[in-house]
Amino acid sequence: MKIFKLSSKLFASAFVLLVITNAVMLLGVYLNRSSEATSEVTLTQRELQLPSYIRKENNSVSLRLVYRTANKSSRSHQDNFLNHDKLEELGFDTDKYLYSKESTRTPTKEVFIVLENNGELYKKSLKSAEAVLMEKEALYNANKDDKKKQRDYENAKNNFTREQISQSRLFAIDAGLEYEGLRQKYPNKTDYLIVKGVVGLVKDYKEKILYGYIQRLNVQTVHLPYKFKYLLKEIGPINSHNNTRNTSLQYKVEVKYGSRYEPFITSVKRIY
Repeated sequence: MKIFKLSSKLFASAFVLLVITNAVMLLGVYLNRSSEATSEVTLTQRELQLPSYIRKENNSVSLRLVYRTANKSSRSHQDNFLNHDKLEELGFDTDKYLYSKESTRTPTKEVFIVLENNGELYKKSLKSAEAVLMEKEALYNANKDDKKKQRDYENAKNNFTREQISQSRLFAIDAGLEYEGLRQKYPNKTDYLIVKGVVGLVKDYKEKILYGYIQRLNVQTVHLPYKFKYLLKEIGPINSHNNTRNTSLQYKVEVKYGSRYEPFITSVKRIY
């Protein structure tokens, strides 16, 4: 009898905890969506990608937000907006880590990050890929027996194709501690997303400089509501990095970010 009573109490406690947890979660969703959107943008499969595998019986599907920085390597400091001045602006004690002779653990900080959608940085990346292709093509045409020049030309051609049809056009371009200040600087909510993320430090011992990198976005996936799932059920996963053949636009997704800077999908349009 005692065991039965104890089990009943444990079950009741677990049930109450479950109810409270769901209530808190639903309240958070309501608060996020109940005020004016902080960002609202239309993205495609290039920036919001399906998972690599979807179980038919799985009703919960999330799309992965894919963004880029100016360089392929996040550890490169060239053209990195997270330079020394920006890191100080974000509140990092740069001198402490720059002049320390000991190998100390570098800090991270939660900040607001600006993502530019299909803007100047994407155009610059596309133009750069085209310039490389033209250069490699000229070198290959001058000596078609050179296998290395042929490989370089083929790689440049594939890279340019990816830039044209499948690579994400979402670029991280700036960061700050306050949303309002960044929104005044980038007032267009459809061209510039302002999201929360974590920035870290890297020390270049050879050149004796510090630069930052985006460790992660706080929310990197967006839940696909069930009512939109059937629209995308016939589309397989699209690997933007390796895709040099699929040129067709598969879908468009309207995404809003609420007062808690968390994204939610408001519309999905299948493109045939």
